[in-house]
Amino acid sequence: MTLALAEDSSVRMPSEEQASLAGETSRKLAAHFNGEDRMTVKLVESAGEGETLELPGPAVRLLLDVLEQMSRGNAVTLMPIHAELTTQQAADLLNVSRPHLVGLLESGEIPYRKVGTHRRVLAEDLLRYKKETERKRRQALDELAAHDQDLGLE
Repeated sequence: MTLALAEDSSVRMPSEEQASLAGETSRKLAAHFNGEDRMTVKLVESAGEGETLELPGPAVRLLLDVLEQMSRGNAVTLMPIHAELTTQQAADLLNVSRPHLVGLLESGEIPYRKVGTHRRVLAEDLLRYKKETERKRRQALDELAAHDQDLGLE
């Protein structure tokens, strides 16, 4: 899960008990999910009454991702891919300073638009930039590892 932004500052980290429960639930759900387009889930109340739900496969995968992050003690907030972010939210997502992000915007590395005097960045564009940056980073590490092997420095 790459998005961990909130509209407000009330993000709450899961407690140890919640993280443990999320891990247990994630394992149980994953054991019954075969990756199909849908999954049938039966909800049962303590009184024994229940209801059957059909969940779309992508929603189940997302729920599994959320539970996995929670089990690691991470807070998770979801946002639409077409959401517009402030420069501070965008900087937080990339884990960089706001001035650095503004430099990336002004240099054209990440598209943005202006609303009055304020810059707005699409989450989709940020995620694309982040993915490309990670790809380049992995490629550079692979090249360094290959160079080390050539020099016998393994």
